[in-house]
Amino acid sequence: MKGRVGCLLLLSFLVALGLQQALYALPERPFDFPSARLAALGGRHGTVVNDFTALFTNPAGFVEAKEGFSITELGLSVYGPVFDIADTLVNFLGSSGSLDISGIVGPGGLATGLNLSGPLAFGWVGRGLGFGLFNRTVADAATQGATIKVRALEEFLMTGGYSFRLININNSILDVGFLGKGFVRGQLPLQASILTVTDLFNGNPLDTQPYMNTLGVGVDLGMLYQYARVLSFSVVYHDAYSPVLVVPYNSTTSFFSGGAASGSGTYNTIKSSLDIGVAFNPHFEILDRYISRLSIMADYRDLLDLWSLIPRNPILNVGLGIEVLVLDALSLRAGITDALPALGFGIDFNVMQLDFAMRGKELGLDPGVQTTYAVDLGLLFRF
Repeated sequence: MKGRVGCLLLLSFLVALGLQQALYALPERPFDFPSARLAALGGRHGTVVNDFTALFTNPAGFVEAKEGFSITELGLSVYGPVFDIADTLVNFLGSSGSLDISGIVGPGGLATGLNLSGPLAFGWVGRGLGFGLFNRTVADAATQGATIKVRALEEFLMTGGYSFRLININNSILDVGFLGKGFVRGQLPLQASILTVTDLFNGNPLDTQPYMNTLGVGVDLGMLYQYARVLSFSVVYHDAYSPVLVVPYNSTTSFFSGGAASGSGTYNTIKSSLDIGVAFNPHFEILDRYISRLSIMADYRDLLDLWSLIPRNPILNVGLGIEVLVLDALSLRAGITDALPALGFGIDFNVMQLDFAMRGKELGLDPGVQTTYAVDLGLLFRF
């Protein structure tokens, strides 16, 4: 009885706090760490807690997660017309003219990006405890009319949390957990004409372009219910409350040399995301000899977006995924997110793990408005 009351109180707290954040949160970009495995599964799933991934999916999973120690990780994620851009760059390097990308800007504009995660990916998950220290580099570009705007980001994220088991009766298991985090982000914005992209790099951007430094802390809350370890249900509140301080500087050089800020700092918050998910992990005796694990997952992400002034089409927030682990070594994955397909695989070499994914990505608010595709590659070193 006490366990049920505690569960209801936790859910009420999550929903109430979520509605508050939906009304008042500002759209500051979340701090996250990309995963080729999750990309192939149609995005983040709150029921995927069987390994180090629990740090980013559900803090309640630290009890259930297999004990693991991460040494380092190298990840690459790119989206947009990468090959067209590369071909344009090759042609530019072979000529003496200006770099003109107007030929690859379609009717919906141009959006492309690069995400490099690691090599800092140090941490531990297991026995109800999870902590980690990570870094990533992000560069994205988008056109607005005849202008291209580029953002270069460097981020560091430190996390630590704990989970505990509230209920373990018969076939029912209920875990809850929290994750605290601290983060820092440096951002360098650039812009130029699509006809003369090389103007982005005139002079030294580190000396001439403004620089934004963001510091903050935050907390994630999570719940995971399992029945007979076959059915799972999750509720995760990412960035339940994550305040940040954004301080502007005249240049990157000014910041690193200890110069004064160019203006007063601005307080902000990371946009919260309330996710719910369910998973089915069936067992078939005839297949258990070869299939170590079969998981079928469905999630609705960012439930709070339904109360936004301009929400996304709800279908874009639905994530579906299926993962088949063969002989404890080869993982075959497929999923749907943003109403677009995703496929991938993973190979576990014991100490090293290789993950690959190809997926669709919708940048607009409705299906088919600004569709692009992405490729993800991850190389993990974990024990």
